Amino acid sequence: MLNRIQLKAEAKSITKSAAVSAYVLTLIYLAITFVLNLILEFATGATAGELSYYLDTEIPFPVLGLSPLMVTFISILIALISSVLGAGYVIYHLGIRKNHTMPYATLFDGFTFVGKIIILQILVAVFTFLWSMLLFIPGIVAAYRYRFALYNLCENPQLSPSEALNMSKAQTRGHKWELFVLDLSFLGWSILCGLTLGILSIWIMPYIQQTDIGYFEACKKASGVGYVPPADDGQFHSDDRFNDSFGGDSTRSYDPER
Repeated sequence: MLNRIQLKAEAKSITKSAAVSAYVLTLIYLAITFVLNLILEFATGATAGELSYYLDTEIPFPVLGLSPLMVTFISILIALISSVLGAGYVIYHLGIRKNHTMPYATLFDGFTFVGKIIILQILVAVFTFLWSMLLFIPGIVAAYRYRFALYNLCENPQLSPSEALNMSKAQTRGHKWELFVLDLSFLGWSILCGLTLGILSIWIMPYIQQTDIGYFEACKKASGVGYVPPADDGQFHSDDRFNDSFGGDSTRSYDPER
């Protein structure tokens, strides 16, 4: 069983000691996301929750009078941009865990392998949806099964989306319940973020993200999939890990048959 208390304490320490502030980067990320949502709302005259109503009724959208087809295009485009920015946010946190200085521009690093990110997100959505068609519980299990797929891809963009998915399946085997409990442990913080209109998210999001990546690293070590031990000095060097974005080979220990 993974030590949740220890991993959370480690996440706090890493977040606070980052050379480039995780809190400022989170503020930038949230600000960009907010602007994207404003663009969507301005273009459609509707909030995200109202879009389905207009699309179903085929009523022209109130502000710009856009057709449902154009609104669908804009919605998909903004969703894809948000997904790529989310990958950049993951890349930043993967980097600071390895003691790298990750500039604010890291938030846009996902655009260098945008195609793979989009394909991966589509695959995860499709597989999760198909499992959900069986029963609600299998859909939840599937979501946890693919939990680390994006992390694998961000750590090593040379992977194919299917390889990232398969690695996640192996890494989360036997740990899905622990990940579920981890999410429950953050429920109180999520409620507080909502009560503060999201302002508290600037401090809580990095903590949650870094804890999740701590679980990712622990699951890699436990499964032997994608894990390469650090050098004797406790650091990761380019000669130890030579393929991933941070100077490493995250596939060296990967066996697709596991």
